[in-house]
Amino acid sequence: MTNLPHPIDILDFLSCEDVDLPELRIVDVGAMDVGENELWSRLVSGGTASLIGFEPNPAECEKLNSANRANCRFLPHALGDGAAHTLYIGKEPMTSSIFPPDPEVMQRFHNLWELSETVDEEPIDTVRLDDLPEARPADFIKLDVQGAELLILENAGETLTTTVAIQTEICFLPIYKNQALFADIDINLRARGFAFHTMVGVGSRPYRPLIKDGTTNRGFAQVIWSNALYFRDPAEFPALATTQPDTLLKIAVLAHELYGAYDFAALALQHYGATQKQGLATAYIRALMVADPAITAQK
Repeated sequence: MTNLPHPIDILDFLSCEDVDLPELRIVDVGAMDVGENELWSRLVSGGTASLIGFEPNPAECEKLNSANRANCRFLPHALGDGAAHTLYIGKEPMTSSIFPPDPEVMQRFHNLWELSETVDEEPIDTVRLDDLPEARPADFIKLDVQGAELLILENAGETLTTTVAIQTEICFLPIYKNQALFADIDINLRARGFAFHTMVGVGSRPYRPLIKDGTTNRGFAQVIWSNALYFRDPAEFPALATTQPDTLLKIAVLAHELYGAYDFAALALQHYGATQKQGLATAYIRALMVADPAITAQK
């Protein structure tokens, strides 16, 4: 993930429009540092958001906390259904999961089983997200837990009632035994009032024996995993404008800052402005068009 260059700074825009943004709470489940830039880094470092992260690997959790990043706190919890499980530790720690890797599926591809083969097993206790008051309110949730995403969502009903956006890793092939696939997660989140927005990156591998351009990390066409982004269903926006207008501001900032989804941010600001500040979305759209001539508007 990389931070996007934006045509306008939405935080500066809202400030100039005398709109006060409530603090955002970001919940990072599976917070291991894998060397990627975090989309939300500017929001957190600047104090617009605070982050609570969960990383069950004690050494990794200590490493994260020892960095002393502003507005960040990390706890060594493994999230799940509150039950005891077995943690299958992969050759690469980031592939470890409470679901065992499936060699029959993984070995069809280059450079997948080689990273994920179990080298050790250990018992692990999981904690329900709903049983962690430190995580609430959870405005934005990121899930990256190697197949356990649905298990966490199924035990986060209370937490999700105030959540406005979720980015969750999803799989299209069962590379871990008995894991939920994209369709299962999609059904669960749509039933909770979320709407799918986009895929953020894709993970692929080539089927053996072929490779292209000398790399085993990029497939020809087969997509194995990705990250699915969900926002609150826009059908709820008219009601939110009356009952929870700040929710619409949070959606606008997350859509703009994290994903460059300026159209969706404008939609949220339109509904917010209808009850709180007339003309806000129009001003936002004009600012975008002035800063980037490639952005235009038409009815």
